[in-house]
Amino acid sequence: MFNSFIRHKAEKERQIFIRNCTAFDTPRLENEVFPAGCKTEMDITYKDGPKPLKLDVYTPFGCVGARECFILIHGGAFVYGFKKLDQNFGMHLAIKAGIPVVNVDYTLMPEAELPQIITEIFKAINFVYIKYGFKKFHTVGDSAGGYLAYMVAIAARSRHIAHRMWVFEKPKGTVESAGLICPGIQNHPKGFPGLYFENRIDDRTDTQRLPDYAYDLGLIAERDSDLRIAIITGEEDFLREQDRAFKEHFDNALYYEAKNEGDLKMHHVFPIAHPEWPQSVKSIGIIAENAVGRR
Repeated sequence: MFNSFIRHKAEKERQIFIRNCTAFDTPRLENEVFPAGCKTEMDITYKDGPKPLKLDVYTPFGCVGARECFILIHGGAFVYGFKKLDQNFGMHLAIKAGIPVVNVDYTLMPEAELPQIITEIFKAINFVYIKYGFKKFHTVGDSAGGYLAYMVAIAARSRHIAHRMWVFEKPKGTVESAGLICPGIQNHPKGFPGLYFENRIDDRTDTQRLPDYAYDLGLIAERDSDLRIAIITGEEDFLREQDRAFKEHFDNALYYEAKNEGDLKMHHVFPIAHPEWPQSVKSIGIIAENAVGRR
């Protein structure tokens, strides 16, 4: 009975969240102006099936024969979103960093569990490894995508962690950095959206398939000190305190907490919604520096 109430509450929160995001994103996407400075390859299928998964590739002009790229993962609390949301940001990032950005769609929860999503992103990595010859990868994402950017990077660099997350796809190449934009670090297994991370083996117990660090990235943050980390947050980001605490796990993290400036309010995932803002330009520069400037 109690578990049924928890699921009902989470589902109600999911539906409200999707409505609110749609109301914010629809006018934003209709009015976006993309930068002129990169070639775009759109809607490339990287996973066939009844519901094919697709990706975009944004390559800055003058970039030929690149052997590294960003893997861009959109946010949306794991239950909402699509790669179009991050297209403008991704193009700005490609131009700033001088390397391609691969913008990836994945199956949303509750249709997919967390291990499936990570597996799909690994498949996208393997697809562009073969098709484009990319050998080095830099994950980047916002909100839930920030969580995924870190988890994908850590799992790609450790087969033990990947297997503990029930991910058995083996990614090719190496992941060298992770750029986290207002990442969601903590997700309670009995709340939204953490309840959707996995199917309970038995609703009458608290048994979990996934390890505790699937719900709190702080528990695994010090496992890989060689992964280069950049963390972006803002003055009005509701996850700012989580992000502040998370960066304390790293001696070498690049960290930027953007401040409000007049009418420019540094809300959650501000660089995605407004990549042209000065604070967003600085954020994009920090993520680029973390990937290609700190070798």
